Amino acid sequence: MKASHIIPFLVSFISLHFVGCGTAMLSDESLARRSKAQFDQMKNKQALSSNASHKKMVERIGKRIAGVAQVDLPGTEWEFVVFQKSEANAFAMPGGKVGVNSGLIELADGEEDEVAAVIGHEIAHIALRHSNKRMSQAMGIALGGVILNTALRDKSSTDRMIAGGAYGVGTTLGMALPYSRKQEREADQRGLFYSAMAGYDPRFVISFWKKMQGGKKRKMPEYFSTHPDPGNRIEFLQANMNQAYALYVEAKNARGETPNP
Repeated sequence: MKASHIIPFLVSFISLHFVGCGTAMLSDESLARRSKAQFDQMKNKQALSSNASHKKMVERIGKRIAGVAQVDLPGTEWEFVVFQKSEANAFAMPGGKVGVNSGLIELADGEEDEVAAVIGHEIAHIALRHSNKRMSQAMGIALGGVILNTALRDKSSTDRMIAGGAYGVGTTLGMALPYSRKQEREADQRGLFYSAMAGYDPRFVISFWKKMQGGKKRKMPEYFSTHPDPGNRIEFLQANMNQAYALYVEAKNARGETPNP
């Protein structure tokens, strides 16, 4: 069979069988141990915020949302850290390690409900075991690359280069990135409900994403991005807002507090 015929077949076969798997391959305990070690390294190497009010706010928000998420993550040892970084970003790692950049708090103008929306989203990633799934996918991609290289070892260097390029583009656009966007949407919904159930007004997530949208000078087409386009993200969140607001009202009443109208 000619190389021009076998290469597309091999690329398609390996992409489907070794990249498309989404089953978690690492246990929660194993990932938690790895995450703790990595998080400790980050705290040692990166600057931590000295803003006491920021640290107290993130700790307060984090504990409230973690209390809600505990039903999905029993026994988690939570840790919330503010890093002194201008990038408006936050992250969460298996085992309950959550980092928030000072730039995100500044973008939110210190509005707790907006910061809570982001922390809820990040905690949702942990609850949904997305780290397990992404690690599994990364291992599948690596294994598929090895198998493809072995299968084409007798082909010319040009054929191997073409196949490798096709495999890389195919796995990124056809498998890895859409799967990541799916995870983001799942975390958007779960995180919205988490923050609402913790007593934070879910409607503030819209104002936060509008700020994020306004801060992006160059827009990348959603097809090439791991995250949903902010406009599409806002539309999706608004579609879930009635349910989230009802959860928020219920939580505020349970706390003996008056919900925002």
